[in-house]
Amino acid sequence: MKKVVAFIGSPRKNGNTATVIGEILRGAQAAGAETAVFDLYALDIKPCISCFTCRNEPVCSQHDAMPAIYEAIKKADAVVIGSPVYMRQVTGQTKTFFDRLFPLMDLVDAGFQPRFGTKKTVMVYSQDTPDPKAYAVAFADNAGFLKSAGLDVVDTIVVAGNAAPKAEAFVTGKNLVQ
Repeated sequence: MKKVVAFIGSPRKNGNTATVIGEILRGAQAAGAETAVFDLYALDIKPCISCFTCRNEPVCSQHDAMPAIYEAIKKADAVVIGSPVYMRQVTGQTKTFFDRLFPLMDLVDAGFQPRFGTKKTVMVYSQDTPDPKAYAVAFADNAGFLKSAGLDVVDTIVVAGNAAPKAEAFVTGKNLVQ
């Protein structure tokens, strides 16, 4: 059975980000996947302290919720990450999560490559701005970084304004596991 793990980086439990991720997971379940979801705001995730322990071994020196997250990502076939847009970028909690993905990367030559393989990844962004391309540069930058950690962004759903695309999200979830 395929596994899909999702991360919600919104402080609003029932906001657009959570709604769209819920539909993606519902679509994945309809396609036969097992799903799990992590609420980044409910977890103890400390900021990276740049100790570089993870450069020598694939673990982090900090004791918080991240070891469970690393295991969930390693075991998953696909990953979904969602965040509202704050100040033209993901929320602070989502950024901290991104920073802590460093143990998933190996330094090779002058760049990074995934330590534990590649996972199909869907990004979900919700924003008040009605233009879905308004922050495309930031979204592309995030996708580039995530690819280094083995999270290959194969689809991006942007909730522009207040129109959560539930039908599109459901289909995305089904396609993620088929």
